[in-house]
Amino acid sequence: MRAVVVTIAALALTSPALADDKCKGEVEAAFVKQRAAPAFRTVATSPTLNGPLVRTIDYVAPDKIYSKIESPSEDAPVETIGIGKWAWANTEGGWEEQPPHNAQVVTSEREAYRVPPKAAADFTCLGKVTYEGREMLGYATAPARDTDGMEVVTTVYVDPATGLPSAYLTKGTKAEGPPKFTAIYTYGDDIKIDPPTGVIPSSE
Repeated sequence: MRAVVVTIAALALTSPALADDKCKGEVEAAFVKQRAAPAFRTVATSPTLNGPLVRTIDYVAPDKIYSKIESPSEDAPVETIGIGKWAWANTEGGWEEQPPHNAQVVTSEREAYRVPPKAAADFTCLGKVTYEGREMLGYATAPARDTDGMEVVTTVYVDPATGLPSAYLTKGTKAEGPPKFTAIYTYGDDIKIDPPTGVIPSSE
């Protein structure tokens, strides 16, 4: 399997900050509600020198996960599907069922993804704000140094109608251009995960 790794842990709430326990609790509550949803999609984007690195993750309760990693340094995306104890990968232009040790990696990652992330930072409440033309509840960290020394702020946008997170952005306070990290969340019955066409799970 071609090695292109973007861990799901990167989608957790991991930015530094300072602020208010109430607001931090509201952010965590939104992600608890997300993890209880029947299905949701995360599209996470990080810029690189060669272009954006994009990872799409679909989760369908209780035991299905789909991942696609699109890297500017690779000719084709890397895809995996995990359903129950089985897993498949599409890394060289065709889907193949994975042996147990590879399937365990996919299923372990799925189980980790089901756990609501804890905020490693405090958040302040921004109240009602507009993001991408929609009214949201905004939450932001205080400016703090990231691991590369850049001063950043993380902002979480929560849909006030559903209480579900809609976006998570980490951006340099003085940097121009796109955020360092963006995760966009969507929900709906149209998010479905099935085994690859023509590939039947083994009976083991």
